[in-house]
Amino acid sequence: MKKNYDIRVNPQPLSKAQIAGHKDFDGLLAKYQAKPTQQPIIRRLIWAGAIAASLVGIFLLFQLIGNDAFDQKQQAYFNSKPFIDRPLSHIKPTFASYQVNPNEGGVFKYPSGSQVVVPVAAFVNENGQTLGGEVTLHYREMHDFVDFFIAGIPMTYDSAGVSYNLESAGMIEIFAEQNGKRVMMAPGKSINVELVSNVNTSPSMNVPPGYNIYKLDEQKRSWVYQDIDRMEVIGDAISAKSLDEKSPFYPAQKALAERMLAIQVSESAELAKLEKSIAKPKEPTKPQLANNTDYVFNLDLNDIFPKKDSLGSGEEAELRQLYKKYAKMLWQLSPQATISPDRLQKEFSTVTSLNIKKLNERDYELELAKTGQSIKVLVNPVLSGSDYEKALSEFNREFETWKQLTTEREGKLAAQKAAIAKRFEEEKELATLKFEERVNELRKQGLDYAANNEIIKKKVVNRFTASEFGVWNCDRPLPPDMLKLAASFKDQNGKEFTNRTAYLVDKSRNTVYQFLADNNTELRFNKNSENLLWLMTDDNKIAVFRPAQFKAINSKESKFEFVLESVNKEIKTEQDIREILYL
Repeated sequence: MKKNYDIRVNPQPLSKAQIAGHKDFDGLLAKYQAKPTQQPIIRRLIWAGAIAASLVGIFLLFQLIGNDAFDQKQQAYFNSKPFIDRPLSHIKPTFASYQVNPNEGGVFKYPSGSQVVVPVAAFVNENGQTLGGEVTLHYREMHDFVDFFIAGIPMTYDSAGVSYNLESAGMIEIFAEQNGKRVMMAPGKSINVELVSNVNTSPSMNVPPGYNIYKLDEQKRSWVYQDIDRMEVIGDAISAKSLDEKSPFYPAQKALAERMLAIQVSESAELAKLEKSIAKPKEPTKPQLANNTDYVFNLDLNDIFPKKDSLGSGEEAELRQLYKKYAKMLWQLSPQATISPDRLQKEFSTVTSLNIKKLNERDYELELAKTGQSIKVLVNPVLSGSDYEKALSEFNREFETWKQLTTEREGKLAAQKAAIAKRFEEEKELATLKFEERVNELRKQGLDYAANNEIIKKKVVNRFTASEFGVWNCDRPLPPDMLKLAASFKDQNGKEFTNRTAYLVDKSRNTVYQFLADNNTELRFNKNSENLLWLMTDDNKIAVFRPAQFKAINSKESKFEFVLESVNKEIKTEQDIREILYL
């Protein structure tokens, strides 16, 4: 009998609204559980293997949705800790900062090639009022397991009772400030992001499947699905690694992967050193005009500093020069100040002492004191009339000089950056050529199938819209690995590690799995991959269990004691971590 099949080739991706209408997994599970149990109808299948495959599928399902005492213990452990739990608080995240005129918006480029597009009137304050003054946009990217580890951001995603690891195609954090205070995204506004990153895929596949956009919800302590990742391949990045020890390519893959990582680390270190070799010129601060809406007052310089002939040093010298330069220096109560002008006028118009401290190029902290009472308020230096015109003219000249110096600096760095990029690109090409020579040898041996199915790393651009500030991730969920054993942990001197966070990386996947290291930890990993495990010791060192040690684990064992090497190296920078984990 003739049957009609609806076969669709390259169907259009579902819209965000269509997906949202069908992503209530908990509701679906509740409906399923509410139905009366029915006896299954077993049908004879042509392929006998289909029955076995179905049984395996049922087994995997029970494995995935199963729960035990360790799961509960691990969940309680992480629930007791901050959701974002940075293991090394002294290593601060580095953000790129962009000055945004809210009345104009703009397009801002990141060194990786990524860009963010800010619309007009995109920012509001805590009262919902649209901001008109200049706003500073802060942006950073996280691309690999070291980035994720330092950030302390969990990479798990729960759906319908199943916990998945998220394999990332790049993560960002974005926020904005005005005068040092956080602002919010205006309702109905969003920032368009084009995040350039690398993903693993096969040579025959243009866009890797299954990547979505998730927003980190710190209040709910979870990742929240937002949309499909509009990913586009823009070129091949590092050629090559599938790190399967059973593959004829394994030795060549391993050598290439290690060489590429070493090149990447060396290139980053040289670029960072180069940036520090030429100091950035200091950007001048635009003078602020006194207005009629905020509280403006005089401060006598002799009340701030004891009267003397010398200019002093530091902040004192700077303020003395300002008072000397302008006929009338004024101070204005900052819009961010926590005291009302009426209270300031009523309670602190007369004081016994005052002190002033510079916070940044715009804000000063003014401390006013009188008998039995003191207060600190945020103020800004302002000018009026001819003083303002004079200062504005000076600023315009200084700003043009600053732009010229910045351009000259970038010009000097550009040639050296290009030379560094060319040198390391040549090293990458040599490493790739060696790998391709091995591929050709295998083809001559008749291993065309193996040669044609190697995984390569491709450069992609992930396009999405950020409707809120925070952490956004381009990910796809991965089910947990099925090789499971009861694990315990100690260092090379026999000291046990218990009740602490540990980290596991499968190097063929761009993720890091956080778990509770304790006695009888239920640990899952892919035996056929390059695995790396580590944790932080009591003295803030890294103890690590390396890929070669994973290879020696007998897959038939149900229990295993991991002996980690505690690396005697002080961790001061991100580079220190990379050197330890990439050894």
